[in-house]
Amino acid sequence: MTTHSISENVSNRWPGARIAGFIVLTMCLLTLLNIVAPLGLAGVATLLAWLYIVIEAPRLKPKQRKQIIILFTAGVAAAILAWSQGAAINLQALFGEHLKLAMLLTAISFIGMASQIGCDVSKPGARSFITTLLGMHFFSSVANFSSVVVVGDQIKKKEGIDQLSQLVLSRGFSMAVLWSPFLSLLPLVLEQVPGVELSQVYPFSLTIAVTGLLLSMIEARFRASAALQSYAGYPLKRETLAMPFILIGMILLLSWQQPELPTVFLVSLLSIVVPVGLLILRTGIAQSAEKVSQHVTEKLSESRAEITLFMSAGVLAAGVKACITAGLISLPFTETNAGVASLVLMMIVGLAYLGIHQLALVAIFAGLLADITTTPNLMAISYILGTALAMSGSTFSGLNFIMKSRFIATDSEIIRNQLPYNLVMIAVGCGVIFLMEAMGIR
Repeated sequence: MTTHSISENVSNRWPGARIAGFIVLTMCLLTLLNIVAPLGLAGVATLLAWLYIVIEAPRLKPKQRKQIIILFTAGVAAAILAWSQGAAINLQALFGEHLKLAMLLTAISFIGMASQIGCDVSKPGARSFITTLLGMHFFSSVANFSSVVVVGDQIKKKEGIDQLSQLVLSRGFSMAVLWSPFLSLLPLVLEQVPGVELSQVYPFSLTIAVTGLLLSMIEARFRASAALQSYAGYPLKRETLAMPFILIGMILLLSWQQPELPTVFLVSLLSIVVPVGLLILRTGIAQSAEKVSQHVTEKLSESRAEITLFMSAGVLAAGVKACITAGLISLPFTETNAGVASLVLMMIVGLAYLGIHQLALVAIFAGLLADITTTPNLMAISYILGTALAMSGSTFSGLNFIMKSRFIATDSEIIRNQLPYNLVMIAVGCGVIFLMEAMGIR
């Protein structure tokens, strides 16, 4: 028996999975309650989040554990250093910096319960490519990484995945990061960068997303014209895309009607209520209860990597902030502007290509620039676009780990397909950031 098979066997038989699901769901519900009715539950919820992490740690992949240990250790070390220099360290703030994001990740996992996957019949060719790309884009806006697996399994070939299918999966998913509140990055930025106004950011982030998708279509036409003519994709049915449109529409409506409620709260609440409600309408209370129970005991434990990564990145962000408060870190500028935002955008993408996780980079830069961010909307664009491009282009990203392990893509293929596009999109992003500044948007 190989080491891999032993690890796989232990992972499948790990007894903590059922307990972990109930623990993380309790954490999610307590955090939701604490947002609307502050009852001092954050400490208990934080303990539950880390208990979930401890239980599920043995099932993390070695590369995931390495990244997480580095983030956590660096954050704790930074906090200890700041404390030794007189900074006040609040343990709840240190270990619960990203608690709301752990709540969000737990909640959005429920969306998969009510998703109905299916495709329309389409003739091979450019139309099939475009409809598959757009369907993947909208489906991934709520289905997260599971959309990559679901759609990828339908369009892969025996020898792996071709260039056009790589564009469908990587561009369709990464461009959704620019606007979807269900992909964690937007709520992360709203939490980490006070003063961001979605009404100011959305028109430009949506424009960048549309530009990215259009460039992908043009690229397919000129870089893979022969393959495009015979491309047989997987155009998703309208029923499959109904869930994203319903959820996004409800978020926008409630944000307009109840602007005082945090976006992360609304997204988390609807991610649980809407899928459960749809299940009850479709199958009745008894079958819905059985499916929800199965989800809690089996599926919630599968969010271990994302939740652990977010919580560890939160420790790093809190540690960096503590060092800044103690005067241990000084910056070469005293305020942000379009130039700083553009520089941060390029650094996030560049450092991600070198192997640093994009969420860690957002945590680091948001922490470093927290007290001098005078242009929160410009910085929001740089964080969101930088992360989106890092996801599609870095061979170390979670998205590309799926591409390599499941669809046999190679590092050289990914870089060859994504680097020219990323360079163009960085230029587009910098142009948009300077345009926003010229328009008086801060």
